[in-house]
Parts: sequence; C-alpha cells; structure tokens
Amino acid sequence: MVTVDFVFIAGIALFAFLGLGLGFGKQLSFFTKGIFGFLISVFVCYLLFGFVYNVPFVQTLLEKFKESLSSSDKTAVKILLKIRIDIVVYAVALFAVVTVVRIIVVAIIKNALEADTLVMKIINKTAGLLLSLVMFAALWLIVFQILFLTKGGADGALAQKLQGSFFRLDHLYTHNPLTAIEKLWK
Repeated sequence: MVTVDFVFIAGIALFAFLGLGLGFGKQLSFFTKGIFGFLISVFVCYLLFGFVYNVPFVQTLLEKFKESLSSSDKTAVKILLKIRIDIVVYAVALFAVVTVVRIIVVAIIKNALEADTLVMKIINKTAGLLLSLVMFAALWLIVFQILFLTKGGADGALAQKLQGSFFRLDHLYTHNPLTAIEKLWK
C-alpha cells in the first residue's frame, strides 16, 4: 500500500461517518435548494457529459444538427459551427434534462422519507451513507483529473508515486472517466 491508499481510506471513513450522521434527508435538502440545486445540476452534467455524449443516439442527433447548419452559407452560421454550437446545444439540453429529473426525483424521495418509522430511519441513514460515498468518489475523480492535468499526466511524478496502489488508484489516475471531456476539445 502507498500513502495515497491511506488517504483514500481516511476519506472514505470521514464521508461514511458524515453520511451516517446527517442521513439522506438532510443531505438531500441541503443539495437541492437554491444555488446548490443549480450547482449540483451543473456537477451532475459534468459527470454525465462524456458518458452521454458517446451514446450513438446522441451522436446521430448531433450529426444531423451539424449537417442542417453546415448547408447554410451565412457567416453567422459558420461562426457558430466554428465554436462548436452542437456541443453548446448538447450541454444546455443535458442541463435541462438533469434539472427536471433532479426536481422530480427530489420531490418523490422527500415525500417517501417523511414517514417517521424505524424502517424509514434505517433507510434514511443507509441512503445517507451511500450518497456521501458517491460524493466522495466524484470528488476523488475531479481531484485526480485536476492533478492529471497539472502534474504531468501519465508520465509525471505523481503517476509514479501511485504505482503499486492497493486500490489501483494508479489505474484510476491514468484512466479517469472524466478525461472524456478534455479529449473532446482536442
């Protein structure tokens, strides 16, 4: 085990403790109100962007959109194609879908968790634990992506320090799924 493995274990323990302590209901109400609701939608879009972008159905729609725009000889349309308006439209549509789904899911879950029984309390604490672990995983991926971009990538010193990780963090560092967004713009 390398040092980062111990940091990983400590992070998991901290987030698990917070998740059990707060429960799902408190976490959900904190993350879905006001600016946090907007930011969580942006964050979920960021996590889903690369995955959804590679779905063949989405690729087909984006190609049809680009073809319909490219048939025009207008300068404004050429500028829009140059700045990748298809990606902008895709991102806005993804944000709209994520926001609507977030609002619907939160309303359903909030109503279901309002029951004050022992079973619902256990479900609330368990779901809080799972949500906090998912948040830890997402934050870990973002930190790894930032470090990958700033610390020399797969050949950098950090990649060498991660070699031999018990949790295969070296593989996660070099094959982070969030790098799909970066590769899209190259």
